Amino acid sequence: MNLAQVLRTAPDAPSAFQSARQRSAELYADILAVAPGGDGRVDIEAVQSRPSILRRTAALLSEALPPGTDRLVCAAPDGIAVTTALALHTGLPFATVTGTGDDARLTGEAHAGEHAVVVVPLVCAAPGAAQDPAPGPAQGAAPVVRAALDAGMRVSHVLSVLDSGSASGDRSVADVLREQYEVRFHALFPALPALPTTDQKEVDSR
Repeated sequence: MNLAQVLRTAPDAPSAFQSARQRSAELYADILAVAPGGDGRVDIEAVQSRPSILRRTAALLSEALPPGTDRLVCAAPDGIAVTTALALHTGLPFATVTGTGDDARLTGEAHAGEHAVVVVPLVCAAPGAAQDPAPGPAQGAAPVVRAALDAGMRVSHVLSVLDSGSASGDRSVADVLREQYEVRFHALFPALPALPTTDQKEVDSR
């Protein structure tokens, strides 16, 4: 295959020349550049407003989708941009969850028994033993998972672009999802660049 053929078939030209680690590191650097987290806050709206970031994010998230996924589920409006990008990349349909806490409800087409994956752009730490993850731009992952489960869907994973982690002594979102819902959590990157590695971060319940 010559160079012209490679460039025509590659969905993203840099992927023809860069390793997965390099693409991941470059994406993380771009995310931090548009949404600096030095004060502990991440502007996830800035991240989701960049088409080039959304396209590459969707490609990485698609690699974490479990086999047999029928539908994506996200919170509206916060998760719609990244979930739409992932839906376009994979061809999977998605449903949205409106409301927060106990008022969260699934809207749009969804069917009981479907294998659903929840997409949340940013997740935050869970401060209490029996509480949902602390409110953030995506309003937390747990209410979205609950709404999908209440609709009869089977939820196996929560995928996130950024994970804010947890403060000392706090329970992580992964802990809450594993203990309360038996759901796995996968985040592409930490929200803050404190961790030296640019590898994908995964917390597996099994």
